Amino acid sequence: MNFFERQDQARRASRRLVFLFVLAVIAVVAAVDAVVFFVLSQAQAHSSGFVQPLPQWMSDNTATVIGTSLVVIGIIALASLYKTVSLNGGGGVVARSLGGVRVSADTTDPAERRLLNVVEEMAIASGVPMPEVYLLEEEKGINAFAAGHSPADAAIGVTRGAIDTLNRSELQGVIAHEFSHILNGDMRLNIRLMGLLFGLLVIALIARIVLRAAPHRRSRKDSGGAIALVALAVFVIGYVGLFFGRLIQAAVSRRRESLADASAVQFTRDPTGLRNALVKIGALSAGSSIRNPEVDEVAHMLFAPGVKRLFATHPPLLQRLRDIDPHFDPAEFERVGRQLRERGTAGDAESLRAGAAARGLHEGAAALGTIAHLVGNPGTQHVRHARSIRESLPEPIVLAARHPVTARGLLMCLALDPDPALRERQRAAIAREFDAASIEQMASLQPVVDVLGPEQRMPALMSAFPALRQLAREDRLALLSSLNSLPRDDSHVSLQSYVLRKLAQVHLHDALDASAPSARLTLRAVQLEAHVLLTILARQGHDTETDARRAYEAGMHFLYPHERPAFRDVQPWAEALDRALARLDRLVPAAKEQLIEAIERTIAHDRKLTLAEAELVRAVCATLHCPLPPLIG
Repeated sequence: MNFFERQDQARRASRRLVFLFVLAVIAVVAAVDAVVFFVLSQAQAHSSGFVQPLPQWMSDNTATVIGTSLVVIGIIALASLYKTVSLNGGGGVVARSLGGVRVSADTTDPAERRLLNVVEEMAIASGVPMPEVYLLEEEKGINAFAAGHSPADAAIGVTRGAIDTLNRSELQGVIAHEFSHILNGDMRLNIRLMGLLFGLLVIALIARIVLRAAPHRRSRKDSGGAIALVALAVFVIGYVGLFFGRLIQAAVSRRRESLADASAVQFTRDPTGLRNALVKIGALSAGSSIRNPEVDEVAHMLFAPGVKRLFATHPPLLQRLRDIDPHFDPAEFERVGRQLRERGTAGDAESLRAGAAARGLHEGAAALGTIAHLVGNPGTQHVRHARSIRESLPEPIVLAARHPVTARGLLMCLALDPDPALRERQRAAIAREFDAASIEQMASLQPVVDVLGPEQRMPALMSAFPALRQLAREDRLALLSSLNSLPRDDSHVSLQSYVLRKLAQVHLHDALDASAPSARLTLRAVQLEAHVLLTILARQGHDTETDARRAYEAGMHFLYPHERPAFRDVQPWAEALDRALARLDRLVPAAKEQLIEAIERTIAHDRKLTLAEAELVRAVCATLHCPLPPLIG
């Protein structure tokens, strides 16, 4: 299943979630109405000695039933809306609710440093901004999660037990699993699920409050019957909402978790890392448990079950292991547990790897494949390439990316045009909006930025986003405004500066606006925008008019074999491309896949791909929310 099929599946799962939620609300309302009928009929029987049949009672008390139903629906709707709005702050809100503390980029803890390095390498390999990383310090079980609305506001949370117990390969397998949730569109679905479920769970919370308050009424003469009725109402109303909430979590989550395991294996091309992490969960007494009382709300987000309960949110551990290793022997749990107890939490990684290899698992080498196939599907070679890039970044760049103010300066330095005259105009515009200390910091950083290699610039930009998210919302809006208003020469736009500015604009905007773009357009509706995109790509990647025309026709004929706009120049190209991409982003996933295949036919027409051309394609794909790994090889 490719990226576009997974996105389409996530959209269908989202619609199924809404349908299940509506059914659950109807069930809760029916339960409340039944309790109201019971309480009022008992009160009537107590006063008059006569109980009306249900149909007659409903007919005589229609206003009561409607009023009760509307109150319950209103409570659920307001609670869901409140929770959804509170989650607009992105994945960090979820991580902090579980007691997570953001891992500082300056950490000297070796385990935390290793975690940051693994996450950064995965981000570079995936073509997405570096997520915020949170550590659940008090949790000894092995677990993790990814939360957020989009890659631009994502956060990855990892327990202390995971980073202390897992070796680098196993940690990489767990992080790859979480990145698959980021790439597959699961995070937005999970956040939406949290918001909707809170509306159902709030009924249980209200019921719990009523139950706690009920004993205080014992002093009243009618306390015995009232307390019994209140207790019954609490049991029915509270647990109906809780039952349906957990049922929906399980229905939506289990398949996505199986898909994330498969994607993680494909990501790393090394099944032993994920496999051995799951083995250690089964071998340790703490397993994957999370003790924080808020765990129920995020149970569907976790790498492994955080709490044992009816309607499990994950497939059984043994099933997950056998999906990866069909010959897995459960006796390995005891053997690994004994090794961990004898040798410390680091365990015997080499023997585990050897045991997996003996069962037929091996690290596969994957071909690069087509560009459309690569979208959302990075492989081992991309992770290795990402690690070499991360290690090659100059120390001043690494330090600047770690702190909000210096990260802002780094972003602006990367966005400056290489043309000296235009750069001076851009610096003058920046000087009018930034304080003197920021300008001085940028001046000291600019020489280091200018000598970065072309392949280092995009990773340097992406590494700055966790720090940029620490800026106040007003400061991020001001930064985006400054970026958008930078002077530019429409007659001679630098491809390098356009790519970096476009990436920064897209990810800053996504982090500020949690709403997803409406994906409803078909290829027929965007013929002019496709013409603009493929014309510009053909012009940028080919030297002669004839070659550019042929490249354009190769891509457009794939999309529109019968009738299409004629090849003609587009100027100013940067402004036209911005407008075209904004509309193309609203294509349905299947149409985006076809568009990217057309892009490949255009840029591959001359059988050459320059680094600048490759980076432009990655910027285009990022704008279309189709993250593309580095086009290496």
